[in-house]
Amino acid sequence: MNTLRNILCTSTFLFLYSASFGVNAQLSAIEVAEKVAHRAANEGRVGNMHFTMYNDAGSTRKRSALMVHIEEQGDIKIGIYFTSPAALQNTGFLSHDYAAGSDQNWLYLPVTERVRKLPASSRGDYFMGTDLTYGDIKDNFKFALDDWDFSIGEDKIIDEKRYFTLRGIIKDEQRKQELGYASFDALIDPQTLFPVQIQYTDTDNELLKKITILRQEKVGDAWTATHFVAVNLQSAHKTEIVFTDMRYMANLPKGLLSPDELGYGTPSILGL
Repeated sequence: MNTLRNILCTSTFLFLYSASFGVNAQLSAIEVAEKVAHRAANEGRVGNMHFTMYNDAGSTRKRSALMVHIEEQGDIKIGIYFTSPAALQNTGFLSHDYAAGSDQNWLYLPVTERVRKLPASSRGDYFMGTDLTYGDIKDNFKFALDDWDFSIGEDKIIDEKRYFTLRGIIKDEQRKQELGYASFDALIDPQTLFPVQIQYTDTDNELLKKITILRQEKVGDAWTATHFVAVNLQSAHKTEIVFTDMRYMANLPKGLLSPDELGYGTPSILGL
């Protein structure tokens, strides 16, 4: 009886495992990377971000921000507007990732009273004192297909659930310097196409950072991470991010996430 039960459980798992991708479970590395990169996004979603930063002595700093995410015909736009502490209020970051063409990013610092366009080389710079880079923030736990050479490792089972292991090696020295990473290893949830854990090495191939996604939620028709932690393994610094009031919001104004609007500070969105 136990043998029959085990066979049925295994068969059911393999069916669901394959069905979650809609193809045979024996996927190549590039097929897995493409499915992660093309994971469904919302036409519009908004939520509050709460940052807690820990240093190696255990001291903490807290920050909050409004996050706005819009997809328009394959182009992804993200705006992050800080609401606290007072010293950071109305500081804003804007990212435009285009389906065709070069991505663009801007930063608004109220003390300078100007919107500054960020160069491509800033992708590896750390975002507002956190342990996440600008690239981490805007990539939404996807791996740009143009940046990495991918390979597949052995599947891993954690708490009776199986995950893909996806590895990336940076394509060239320029991208390495821009991103600040030489490689990554990620565990991919085959049902949501979200990584649940990512480990990065630095430009010298030394272990640098571990990001753990602790909670995923479906907002509209798209999965998103609503609680995750990034640990710098070299400095012992840690950043925890928790989203609250995350909601699907279609038909956001088309000009909301534009560089011209960034300098006006945090937008007023009903209910947030």
